[in-house]
Amino acid sequence: MQRRSFLLALMGVGFAGSVAEARLAPVADFRTQDLVGGEFAMRSSRLALSKTNNPDIMNFANAEIAEQVQVATALGALPGTAPLRADHSTILTRLENMPAGPNFNAMYVKGQIAGHRELLALNSSYLRTGGNPQEQSVAQMSLPIIQRHLAILNGLRNIA
Repeated sequence: MQRRSFLLALMGVGFAGSVAEARLAPVADFRTQDLVGGEFAMRSSRLALSKTNNPDIMNFANAEIAEQVQVATALGALPGTAPLRADHSTILTRLENMPAGPNFNAMYVKGQIAGHRELLALNSSYLRTGGNPQEQSVAQMSLPIIQRHLAILNGLRNIA
């Protein structure tokens, strides 16, 4: 009887460990996804600073870079070291190969809008379901900034 109880308890510990691992996955996933999305925003904004003469886009790009440095630091990462997703890399390459001017500005703004929408969904979802207090704090801090940036970007879309 004791052997059966021991085996059941051992199975319970194994199951509890699996549940704990399952709970950890979204935490790691949020951090990674947030850093990857931020990396695209930062790299494309650095590129915009070198290619645009539009002062509104330059102001936005500077603000975006500063924000992503803060987010990476708050998540315990070195800013500028996250990998790019394949689709982000493709967009960044297209931007790099475009000449400066209105078409570049429009594509930069379009990419920022898409990226900010993804970050808005990610941070909103994590606030509802995330379990890491530090990452919840980052999501809480990021949401109003992302929303403000989307409003700015929608205005830039009309002039870019």
